[in-house]
Amino acid sequence: MSKTLGVKEIAYFVHASGDLTNEFSSNKDNQEGHNAHVYLQRKYGSDSLSEVYVKREVSLQGREVIVNGFIDGVHKNNNEIIIEEIKSTKLELDQVSFDYHLEYFAQLKMYGYLYGLEHNLSSVHLRLTFISIITYAVKSFDTNIDINELEEFFFNSVTTYLSFYDKVEQATENRMKTIKDIKFPFETMRMGQRDLMAACFQTMKNNDILYSIAPTGVGKTMATMFSSLKTLTSPADKLFYLTAKGMGKRVAVNAVNILYIQGLKMKAIVLTAKSKICQMEKKNCNPEACPYAKGFFYRLREAITDIFNYEGVYDFDTILEYANKHKICAFEFSLEISNYCDLIIADYNYAFDPKAKLIRYFDDSTYNPKILVDEAHNLIDRSKEMYSSSISVDRLKRLRICLTGVKPSVRKDLNKAIELLEAYEGKISEQGTYYQDDSDDEFADKLSIIRNKCDQIFADNQEFEKREEALEVYFELCDYLRIYDMYCDVHKTLVTKAQSITMTLKCFDASKFLYEIIKNKTHGIVFFSATLFPIKYHMDLLTGGVGKYLNLESPFEKKNLDLIINDQISTKYNNRINTIDDIVSTLEILTDSKKGNYIIFFPSYNYMQMALDKMDKMDIEIFVQTPNMSEADRDFIFLKFYETSYTKVGFFVMGGVFSEGLDYIGDLLSGVIIVGVGIPQVCLENDLAKEFFDNKYGNGFDYAYTFPGFNKVVQAAGRVIRSETDRGVVILLDNRYKYRVYQQLMPNMWSERKYISTSYGLKKELEVFWNGNIKPNNN
Repeated sequence: MSKTLGVKEIAYFVHASGDLTNEFSSNKDNQEGHNAHVYLQRKYGSDSLSEVYVKREVSLQGREVIVNGFIDGVHKNNNEIIIEEIKSTKLELDQVSFDYHLEYFAQLKMYGYLYGLEHNLSSVHLRLTFISIITYAVKSFDTNIDINELEEFFFNSVTTYLSFYDKVEQATENRMKTIKDIKFPFETMRMGQRDLMAACFQTMKNNDILYSIAPTGVGKTMATMFSSLKTLTSPADKLFYLTAKGMGKRVAVNAVNILYIQGLKMKAIVLTAKSKICQMEKKNCNPEACPYAKGFFYRLREAITDIFNYEGVYDFDTILEYANKHKICAFEFSLEISNYCDLIIADYNYAFDPKAKLIRYFDDSTYNPKILVDEAHNLIDRSKEMYSSSISVDRLKRLRICLTGVKPSVRKDLNKAIELLEAYEGKISEQGTYYQDDSDDEFADKLSIIRNKCDQIFADNQEFEKREEALEVYFELCDYLRIYDMYCDVHKTLVTKAQSITMTLKCFDASKFLYEIIKNKTHGIVFFSATLFPIKYHMDLLTGGVGKYLNLESPFEKKNLDLIINDQISTKYNNRINTIDDIVSTLEILTDSKKGNYIIFFPSYNYMQMALDKMDKMDIEIFVQTPNMSEADRDFIFLKFYETSYTKVGFFVMGGVFSEGLDYIGDLLSGVIIVGVGIPQVCLENDLAKEFFDNKYGNGFDYAYTFPGFNKVVQAAGRVIRSETDRGVVILLDNRYKYRVYQQLMPNMWSERKYISTSYGLKKELEVFWNGNIKPNNN
């Protein structure tokens, strides 16, 4: 059977050249490039054809290969045929030369050969045309090349590409065979694991949507990954394992390594944010300032071939090692090598964020992406952020300073944009917020003019003092306009004033955007988490209620968790000062009951500080979470929990880095206290969300406040029991836990909860639990 290869993929792989200069490109640019192509093609006369399909089956290295593609334009000019390739650019056209990117010319020459061969031409007139996406100005280069020269170039290019592609095909065959043959890596399955695997397999096979409430201990990472891999039956199939945090990526990599030991052979990659994997101490993507950007494409093919030949799992360290070896940008290298991977482990953004999603997978039709969404409860808030955007007066003023003296001047336009934004000051309420249902079209139009002029500025001026800082604001401006173009009935416009007047296009429900991607671009998706409570809320806000769900029981014994509720304490904002003594007393009783590590979670830093001020009398070591804590500081605290010879207490906030994603297994954590019900701060923005959800679902307060808050509670409580042998205590402090809505939300694992409101009762309960005796009467 003949293998079909595209002209563009051959030309770009074999002949890629030039510097990495796509620093201010975006998904918008791809659309604008397409629009420029269409604009030029629509101007063709009656003697010209656009999108002309060519193909040729050739015999090479003992195999039959079909090479095909679409020529942008074929023109007839006085009985002469002209083959045209169109490329869009942001550069000034006087900066563009015939050999600006050798792959462009290579693509044109291969098209020229295929067309010339088909029409018996002895030589072919080739035209490489560049069109500015800013001005639509055009610059063309023409040349005539003998068909024999084109033939030699064509076959050399295909031969070079095949030398690498044969290895890709062999790797694909190895993947297909080993996925088919590989057995589940453990002798026994955990409770619920088989059900999860069966449901996941059918979902991926049938291109469906599944939600799974999969408690800790089910083994959901291995279950979902193993069963999904079994559905990769086509070379175009790719599996994405998406997660919100670095810990989720590490767990996924561990699962891959286990399967490798069992005999699996496939290519897997971990995509890391550019800011984290950049090799430069000072981030500057200008090729004149970054040696990893300078000449990037000249060295890319060798780097891809090298890592593909010798590695199977491309994690952070592996990518960095090969990027440094070949002196190329590690981030862009990782995106390029992902084309040849079967499993891509990445953040949610790469699939769902309009400014970061990978077009090669989620806009093109080349691949069939199947998606696993780990800790899917996080995607609700994250998706709202993806489809929201802000711009402030201060940032516009900063851009004005950065671009002072740079041509073309944007000062006048920036002044007008600042004036339009500052005009809202009189509308802002005493609470510091103004809102309206519609977007501000005049303001957006002015920003669009500024963006277009900035495109020209950055193309024309590769070096000026504040270029990098200007680019940062430019990105914010582009993001704002991107969301403006998507603005609809799920958005409101908020204007706030703190240090600066800021306009935010706020998305309250991103489900329509997520579902559009899922419906049109993916081939099966599974959302899984231990805390998809209530399931309807998560289905509504992720896929508009579409999908099936599976609710699994916890495999852990309920008796190992001592869940205690004190429902006689009100932690509402106005009552907090009166609760501090009770909180400190509860913590003292808990830490006295058994030597160990403990955590107390608060709904806010201010509330936490109120309790810390009362901790002088307790002689225990305390670790405190701070706003904007560094990853190194977080890891330092977590490592301290491995010390179990004395009692320690972590003072943390719900919803922070310590309340989910970290596994405190065994003796690392003996118990937690959770103060409050996790309700988000009552403010105008959340009240607007309540109003929005009231209109859409008729359950506004719960959708805006109760459900997202309780999710944080369940996540924090879930830190205690992480394995079959763990035993620990969870104490909930709030009188709202007696309300029916909270009773209905509580997981089955909490069915043996106890209500204790006295110090004496708490002491006795903890004594009996730790000693393993019969539970006392709770009266």
